[in-house]
Amino acid sequence: MKEERKFLEQLAKRNGGMLMVDDVLNEAKDPRCILHKHFQWDDTAAAESYRKLQARQLIQKCVVTVEKAPDVPIRAFVSLTTDQYSGGGYRMTAEVLSDDDLKSQLLHDMMVTLTKWKKQINLMDRETAAIIDQLEGIVRTKTKSKHKSVTSRV
Repeated sequence: MKEERKFLEQLAKRNGGMLMVDDVLNEAKDPRCILHKHFQWDDTAAAESYRKLQARQLIQKCVVTVEKAPDVPIRAFVSLTTDQYSGGGYRMTAEVLSDDDLKSQLLHDMMVTLTKWKKQINLMDRETAAIIDQLEGIVRTKTKSKHKSVTSRV
């Protein structure tokens, strides 16, 4: 990916520092371009992949509310990393929150996300870093303690 990154940096420089998706795609159309292999050029397969992306986006837009916080909408479906390793899919959030093992996996996934954010924290100010640290502490506490099941309603 180092060569691809260099290519993309040069493309951005040619456009005043801005990397545009259309420019990347236009360059990648050339079979000799280093980016070419990263794209699906079979239109039928690409259309199917795009529809799968649209389905994921639709699933992610669905929300429910939890009885403990009825004014805070949350995703109706979640994708756990353990499921992603075995073919993917989404689980109903209410079921995940009602099952101690699944809930524990969700909290673990949240910690992984927070860890990724912390690696990027040097791009932010100290106030933002402090907020991320507080959030990490809350999730860590939740991970260690046992909580009663939460029932959600649609």
